[in-house]
Amino acid sequence: MLGLTHLQDKQDTSEEVLVIDLDNLACIKAVVSNVSEWGCRLTSDHIGELHKHIGIRFSEDEKLIKAHVTSVKGNDAAILFPKGDSMGHEQRRESRHKVSIPVTISDKEDIMEIPGTIVDAGQHGCRVIAEGLQSLPDEILLNIKKFDKPIKGEFAWRNETSAGIHLLWNDHLHMSGPI
Repeated sequence: MLGLTHLQDKQDTSEEVLVIDLDNLACIKAVVSNVSEWGCRLTSDHIGELHKHIGIRFSEDEKLIKAHVTSVKGNDAAILFPKGDSMGHEQRRESRHKVSIPVTISDKEDIMEIPGTIVDAGQHGCRVIAEGLQSLPDEILLNIKKFDKPIKGEFAWRNETSAGIHLLWNDHLHMSGPI
């Protein structure tokens, strides 16, 4: 479910997804919106091709998210995530803590910098809110004022305004001079 968690409870946020009907194997492009822990809305000109059992594929995910179509009206479908597969079910191996930490995210060469805020954090990862994250490369540096050195990380997922970042504590930063 990691693919849609960044859209959860954000009414004005939407993203294109691939939807596969598991009954008739139809495959359509749709826009997902109104994501909550129990379901979402899908919009597509081809929404009528979907039956009850579907899989939703977010652009960066390798797996489908299991879901059920509960109703269709016009180009919109109401979608329900099965119990136990809900968006609120935590799939991380570690807990995350809600925080509000100012951060500057940059490429490894420190050429491009984007200011942002870490909104939840754990030992091995964090979620960042910032504008323009898709303009950065996959490997990044997180600069936090209270830390002596930047923290190396890589995007687990991202869109224009938020991202999940895997922290690479043991990777040595390749900077000029000794560390």
